[in-house]
Amino acid sequence: MYYQSVGKLFIKKDSMIFGDSILILNNNLRKIKISVFKIIKLSRFFINTAVRIAFVIFKLSLILPILTFGVFISVILKIVLFFSNKWLYIKINTKYVLRPILRILLFVIGVKVTRPKDITISNAIIVSNHWGYLDSFLLMAFFPSVVISNVDVKQMPAVGKIIKMMGFVFVDRQNNNSIPVIIEKLTEIMNNTVLSIAFFPEGGTGDGFKLKRFNSSFFELAFTTKKNVIPVVIRIETINKEAPNQDNMNQVVFHNSQENILKHSLKLLQLKSIEISVTVLPQISYYEIHTKYLSRKKICEIAEKEIIDFIDKN
Repeated sequence: MYYQSVGKLFIKKDSMIFGDSILILNNNLRKIKISVFKIIKLSRFFINTAVRIAFVIFKLSLILPILTFGVFISVILKIVLFFSNKWLYIKINTKYVLRPILRILLFVIGVKVTRPKDITISNAIIVSNHWGYLDSFLLMAFFPSVVISNVDVKQMPAVGKIIKMMGFVFVDRQNNNSIPVIIEKLTEIMNNTVLSIAFFPEGGTGDGFKLKRFNSSFFELAFTTKKNVIPVVIRIETINKEAPNQDNMNQVVFHNSQENILKHSLKLLQLKSIEISVTVLPQISYYEIHTKYLSRKKICEIAEKEIIDFIDKN
């Protein structure tokens, strides 16, 4: 009996030891699996990060020479036309230098534009919704135009000088006294060239989804230039083949009062594709403005309603 009890005790201890060993082994295997999973996850993160960095570097390697070439051509053109009519430089530089350069840049960035090919805009007042710097580039690339931008863009280091050279006209919206001066300058441009003037009545960038209230100040151009007003809607349709949402939209929409343009540009360059549609809405002709005695605010209301109705229906 004694030996039987001892034998059972040893067997029981052996079973307990074996069970503990299995448990320890399972725990160790679980830890190994977790560690392997973490390593794989970390490796994927580093690989994806490396791919994104390489992708951005590749795009920058194309963009910087294109920008440099554009600036070089603009400077040479300015020197060549130094003693000629200044309007000739603005016209040639906008139509034949900036326009093709911006189209190439948009292509390199990954922007695909859908627009009506049978519609051309010349020497008109373009009003559009606004969600960043890409919409400005789009207007200049497809409709030869001078774009009105906020003065804080001009004050950005390095970027401000490039934007100024691209023909942007800057306005300090906090200083109402500067607006009549800008309107006079823009009127001169329109009367001495066949270029259009484009501006964003929202006065700042929206979120890409909803339209902000329009400001009527620059609709005064309709009276000083006697030109037609053409509402345009620029919409982001897809980002990396996905429908726009709050997360991916922040990589495209730029709020110049809240973030650095260089940091935002690096986020933008990580995107593979951005599909944007440009829709030209029915114009508000100067004939209609004149015969119906439309006020500046009324023209603003009509343009705002056309754009809102289109966005709501689509």
